[in-house]
Amino acid sequence: MSEQTFTRADGTKFTLSELTKQVSEGSSGKSSPQSMTNTDLAINLARAIGQGLMFGFADEAEGFARGVLGGQGYEKIRDEARTGLEQFREEMPLAAYGSEIVASIPSAVVGGGALTAARLAGKIPQALAGKIPQAAAMGAAYGAGTAEEVSDVPKSAAGGAVLGAGFQKIAPVVTEPARKLLDRGIPLTLGQSIGGGLKRLEEGVSSIPLAGDVIRSARTRASEGFNTEVINEVLKPLGQSIPKGTIGTEAFELANEAIAKQYEKVIPKIGVDFNVAADSLVSKFANQLRPEELKSLKRIVVNELTDRVSGGKLTGQAFKDAQSAIRKKAYEFSTSTSAYEKELGSALNDISFEITRSLSKTSPNLARELAKADEAYSKLIPVRRAVVKAEKEEGVFTPAQLSTSIAQEAKRQQSKLALGQVPLQDLARAGRATLPSVLPDSGTATRGIVANALMSGAGGATFGMPLESALIGGGLSALYTRPAQAFLRGGNNIRGVVPAASRVMRQPATAGLLAQEIPSLTSSAEAGQIDTPLRLSTGAMPVQEVYTTPNGLRYAITEQGATLLGE
Repeated sequence: MSEQTFTRADGTKFTLSELTKQVSEGSSGKSSPQSMTNTDLAINLARAIGQGLMFGFADEAEGFARGVLGGQGYEKIRDEARTGLEQFREEMPLAAYGSEIVASIPSAVVGGGALTAARLAGKIPQALAGKIPQAAAMGAAYGAGTAEEVSDVPKSAAGGAVLGAGFQKIAPVVTEPARKLLDRGIPLTLGQSIGGGLKRLEEGVSSIPLAGDVIRSARTRASEGFNTEVINEVLKPLGQSIPKGTIGTEAFELANEAIAKQYEKVIPKIGVDFNVAADSLVSKFANQLRPEELKSLKRIVVNELTDRVSGGKLTGQAFKDAQSAIRKKAYEFSTSTSAYEKELGSALNDISFEITRSLSKTSPNLARELAKADEAYSKLIPVRRAVVKAEKEEGVFTPAQLSTSIAQEAKRQQSKLALGQVPLQDLARAGRATLPSVLPDSGTATRGIVANALMSGAGGATFGMPLESALIGGGLSALYTRPAQAFLRGGNNIRGVVPAASRVMRQPATAGLLAQEIPSLTSSAEAGQIDTPLRLSTGAMPVQEVYTTPNGLRYAITEQGATLLGE
């Protein structure tokens, strides 16, 4: 029996064995391009970067520019550029696509800014201003730029818009509160960093044996890291920090000792000239206070300040005791419900500042050192409250406990509290938004569903396949080790794999490059030659091409050979 013969569109004939050999060699009847030279590599790299910078229109721009300057045809040069890019993408896909996507980042920033400006300036119709997401608009622009033919532009642009908006929604992004904690070195888990559904899934998985223990341990490390960082923030004015891993009551005691030592270092050196009489200090507030408050003010000044002056000087412990006593009474009166007592509290605060100014005039260097101790001590007060609240947990407080303590200590700073400007408040808010669980500890449907789905295995019976369960638990456990989590989510201003992948997904170039495939896939489908696995007698194999013989027999050509499909 003679071998089947095929005829191409150009009239050339070939046998089935010749065709099969061509397919197996990866040529499909076409000669393989030669490997790129270093010069070609440099040119194609520049083209890929140009594509990113010019939203996919660099090949057209090259064709136009070289056509005008060199007198060659636009289409010929454009197609040459496209061929070079395709070869670069086939031989070095990571470098080709990576350089194009990275190069598109500044263009996306500029394009996003221009789109926002156009909306604000009313250049975009009001009816569309709020309905076209920025990601969709730029994805559409890049999709149009990557289209090879004008007829492909609508499909490619539409695909870019859909993919751009979709990737913007589903790409995992580290939340702003989580970023603040990660930049401080707090080892959040990936779920805590991203939040949303991933955080809920992570907490559901924590109910699984083996993996659950490791995940809970990772989340505990994050909470303990938060505690350590709060104490380090307290000691920041002193330029000190506590050893890594020190938490709870132990961490608080170390901070308290460090502040006490700072006071001990400064106080013995203090010698403040203070010859101001009590009447002189009090007279400044004669028009501000009622007679009874004025009398109380004078009594406090005499008892807590002027009686401590010896030989015209306020020295050492006397200075510290005077400041502490006056500040305490100022706070008590300032938080009173009586408007008159609040005025008295304000006057006492002014007198406290007067004492500090006196020290600054006499010994400015000592004043600065004392101010550092005072600042650290003022931050330690709400932490002390939080540690007491967490006594059952050995002083390891939660962000919520810290926030409550800060609010209790800032009663006379309501405006700053509302604006989030009280010391430690920003850190507490970030912790409160990131660390707490979003699922109850046990007994919830979500935890049960997740554990059941992951542990039941292919057999479908809950915990019915111990080996699969162990493998799943062990695999998840490996993902929650310290190195794996650092690699995935990054931290300390280092971008991890997941945030980096997310950024790639959200670039217009990614949506545009994927949208480029839509027209060709559609055309192939319309021609009945779409390159998808067909269920053949030998199994599912990727079909390279489908050929029909003159007598009507159809063959699917695969890497393994040719398979008769039928008439």
